[in-house]
Amino acid sequence: MALANISRLAERMDQLNLDAIVATTPENVFYLTGISSVALEMFPHTGQCYAVAARDDLTRPHFICSRCEVDQFLDAEPTLGGALGYGPFFREVVPDVVLTPQESLLREVAVDGLAPDTPREALAATLRRLEVSGGRVAVDENGVAQGYLAALRESLDGANVVAGADVFRWTRRVKTPDEVRRVAEAAAVSEAGIRATIGIARPGVTEWELVREFERAVVTAGGRPRFTLIKFGRAAVAGQTRPTHRPLAVGDTIWFDVGGVCQGYWSDIARVYSLGEPPEKVARYHAAMLAGEQRAIAEARPDMTGKQLFDLTVEAVRESGVPHYRRHHVGHGIGVEVYDQVLITPNNDDVIEDGTIVNIETPYYEFGFGAVHVEDPFTVRAGGNELLTTLDRGLGVITEHDS
Repeated sequence: MALANISRLAERMDQLNLDAIVATTPENVFYLTGISSVALEMFPHTGQCYAVAARDDLTRPHFICSRCEVDQFLDAEPTLGGALGYGPFFREVVPDVVLTPQESLLREVAVDGLAPDTPREALAATLRRLEVSGGRVAVDENGVAQGYLAALRESLDGANVVAGADVFRWTRRVKTPDEVRRVAEAAAVSEAGIRATIGIARPGVTEWELVREFERAVVTAGGRPRFTLIKFGRAAVAGQTRPTHRPLAVGDTIWFDVGGVCQGYWSDIARVYSLGEPPEKVARYHAAMLAGEQRAIAEARPDMTGKQLFDLTVEAVRESGVPHYRRHHVGHGIGVEVYDQVLITPNNDDVIEDGTIVNIETPYYEFGFGAVHVEDPFTVRAGGNELLTTLDRGLGVITEHDS
């Protein structure tokens, strides 16, 4: 079963008169095939791995990668239309060894199958096999070097090759039910990490120790930490700096902005806790941030633009006690990329649709104060929005008994 929103992809390809589309980035290759490319992870600047889908058979993509990692086609979640490895790599077949069904499939592709020398030759061969090499082919330009599209046109004798990154962005704006489930599960893994981290928060523990505990808990729950920003008190104004060995003290806040990947989908969550009763300003400002987030979750609607959601969110924060609040954005879509469409910015006219997941956030940073921040994903629905987290969004207070 495909993760991708196939009907929406078909709609966009028809609008643009596309005969095939080629994914080149790790996110879009995963979106079409469910395969997390080893090469694109290990060699993000030079690795080449593609997923190719013809308009008349979008549910059966073709997978292209080096012969070294072509065994990954066995992990595909939809049934592939084919797999092709390029370049040299050797898997020996010796007499009298009875192969398993999976090994037989691998031999067919990785030993007996066609082996073009280069990634571009492999892509051209696949497009010819799909009988779309003379048509209009969209290639995600974000995963290939400058000049690649022109070179592919030459390899295909002047085929109509166009940029395709925006086709994927537009398609991914509306999530399938399985994608919504995966975003919720990724969020739950990060929430488990936060709970575990707060469980060891006591006077004397360091930022570094809390980061280590969060990441341990996330891995235990089946996720992969990708950013773990945890800061104490006023240090949160520089939240992207590395964790320190500064000890936590009673009266300090603990700021979390954390995210990772689970089953190919991102989480991005923020929370604030106080060790002991929080300072009055922290409580007041956090309440305003929460009010802004809550209004967004309650009032976001299909057909609203990113700008409109930005305006009502910021207005709610200002009305709730921080009249000088300002931001360059208060959220973003989320899915196989941490920033999917729609971006919630003061000038974004992209339209939120039924099934868009918005990762709403209302951060505030101030020198000498630190940060207050709340962030959660929710699915926009015509019949009522669905929050995808369960962790309390209020300012958490860790009592002496808790610590």
